[in-house]
Amino acid sequence: MRARGVPAAALACAALACGAGGCGGDPETKIVEATAVEHGAALFRDPSVAETSFNRYSCATCHEAIPGEAGDAILPGAPLAGAVDRPHYWGGQEVDLLSAINHCLYYFMTKDLPWTAEDEAARAMFAYLESLPAEGDAAEAVPFTPIYILSRPPAGDPERGALLHERACASCHGRARSGEGRLVERAPALPDQTLDEHPRDRYTAVERLLIFVEKVRHGGFVGYGGQMPPFSLEVLSEEEFGDLLSFYELYELR
Repeated sequence: MRARGVPAAALACAALACGAGGCGGDPETKIVEATAVEHGAALFRDPSVAETSFNRYSCATCHEAIPGEAGDAILPGAPLAGAVDRPHYWGGQEVDLLSAINHCLYYFMTKDLPWTAEDEAARAMFAYLESLPAEGDAAEAVPFTPIYILSRPPAGDPERGALLHERACASCHGRARSGEGRLVERAPALPDQTLDEHPRDRYTAVERLLIFVEKVRHGGFVGYGGQMPPFSLEVLSEEEFGDLLSFYELYELR
């Protein structure tokens, strides 16, 4: 499927009052006239593309449209400017962009039925992605190194870790320890709620720390489950991860 075949005719779309991370509650929808590109831009930030009331995530929860759009936030997904011309996606596991989009819709946004090349929403999304300014190496494949074998990152600086929580975790999990402002109730308040769910009488200190490593590095994959996307080595270095875990005081667990 290529976006160049999408006409720019006016169509009806939902205009949603959502931030870059998606909507925190049920959005107020109004119908406006828009081009396919404008429709795709709205869909990019609209959790309702999943067609389920259980979803609160949008494409913009994990991806910038263009580099720098999210400021200093650390997002697990790559910027999407240039994506229509990339040779592969999902760390080389997928060569078709529509299939890659459907993977995101299914695994992270719990959408049951995939988009087809004829779907209006898919055509609008492609029109929007192709409209994004792709500069430099934007069309090159984005490196994504998964971590399969779990190990403890070196302990780091808790002050840097506090900043990393705000940049990489707070948009979904809310403020550290309280969870205030989290995107959904099922996103645990970090680190306390996760530790409470893995009590010390059933898990060793090392195991409790590695639970955080597994969830961040594997997301909902490699047997853990859930909707969280994985953070690759390119997105979150081992040094940064050690700072974050030090902020959570996980190296002091007994």
